[in-house]
This record gives sequence, C-alpha cells and structure tokens, in this order.
Amino acid sequence: MNEPVLYHLLQVENEAAALVEDAQAEADRRLAAGEQQNRMAYDERYKRELAAIDEEYTKKRAALETAYQQEREEYQESLNALPVYRERFFSLVAALLSLDPPQGKER
Repeated sequence: MNEPVLYHLLQVENEAAALVEDAQAEADRRLAAGEQQNRMAYDERYKRELAAIDEEYTKKRAALETAYQQEREEYQESLNALPVYRERFFSLVAALLSLDPPQGKER
C-alpha cells in the first residue's frame, strides 16, 4: 500500500519540477524579450540624440566658418588700407644691409 502513495508522490514531484522548469523557461523568454525591447529603445534614442548633436555641431561650425571668413576679409581690407612705403622700406633694408654706419650715429 505504500508503493502507490510513493508512486503518487513521485508523480506529483515530477509534475512540480516540470511546472518549475516551464515557469523558468517563460521567465527567461520574458526577460530576453524585455532586454531586446530595451536595447531597441536605447538604440533609437541614441540615434536621435546623435542626430541632434550632429545637427547642432554642423550649424555651429557653419556659423563659425562664416564669422571667420568675415573677420579674415575685414582684416585683409584693413591691411590693404594701410599705406605702403616701399621706397622707405627698400632704403631702410639697403641701409641695414650695407656696412656703412647709419648717418649721424657712430658704431
């Protein structure tokens, strides 16, 4: 009479183990699905943020390039507006390169 009770208890234990195994498999499946969903959401947000940062960088770079060109042109214009004293420059260079001391001063 003890054998049918033991057999029944073993059968109940096997069913419980199968239920636990099925529950673990379902939990693993749900965790994997949640991880995949989170990864997809992360990737989507990452791409959006990256696109926004890239757009902002492109705009700032374009603005800086425009400002740089404008400042460069203004500087070039200011240089072109300065008087050029070529004769004085050449005479100074000639005086500096010559071995003669400058007039009015001693070596």
